[in-house]
Amino acid sequence: MTRISASILGFYFDAKKNKQKTEEMIKDINDALAKKDSEFDILHLDIEDGKFVKQKSFKPSEIRKIKCLKKKEAHFMVLNYKKYLKDFFPLADMFIFHNEIIKHDFPKTIEFLKKNHKFIGISINPNTPLSELKYLDKINLVLIMSVYPGLPGQKFIETSLRKIRKLKEIREKKGLRFAIEVDGGVNNDNKKKIIDAGADILVMGRGFFNA
Repeated sequence: MTRISASILGFYFDAKKNKQKTEEMIKDINDALAKKDSEFDILHLDIEDGKFVKQKSFKPSEIRKIKCLKKKEAHFMVLNYKKYLKDFFPLADMFIFHNEIIKHDFPKTIEFLKKNHKFIGISINPNTPLSELKYLDKINLVLIMSVYPGLPGQKFIETSLRKIRKLKEIREKKGLRFAIEVDGGVNNDNKKKIIDAGADILVMGRGFFNA
């Protein structure tokens, strides 16, 4: 059964645009999560550093105020992922790192997370070929970005469907067990074809909360 990972990134940028105070933003997030509680399985936390992407997003102090009992995944759109892992370690169950910036010693990060009973994912951008994916036999999840990381509300890139299908083939051919997650422009109109292509988890933001 396909799972839904609810992304709250849109609330952050809406708050910034409307000059909302942090307390007001957190209240809006908590109200929306409570209203949709039975409709999602995972809370998706987009963490941006203003370097890997131009924007910045949630701080640990803000995440701590979010009331949600669901499993949480932290999607690091950051350069210094070791620093962010330390800062957010107590706040999430799954940590997702971009394939484009992981360093040669990343196996040590995998070992550390497994030792501490955390899940590990790797994300790839739309222009990153699947051939560059590393550590598929050691991780729990691959996150396919179906938009370029940064801002919420972007349109789904249709060529992502081909990448999802190919990744599913690789998983089956090699007998691996990682989940396939898709993030970017997912909504009720296109989610069926994304699931049919092979997605196990759909990250949904505005397409979920505005439905």
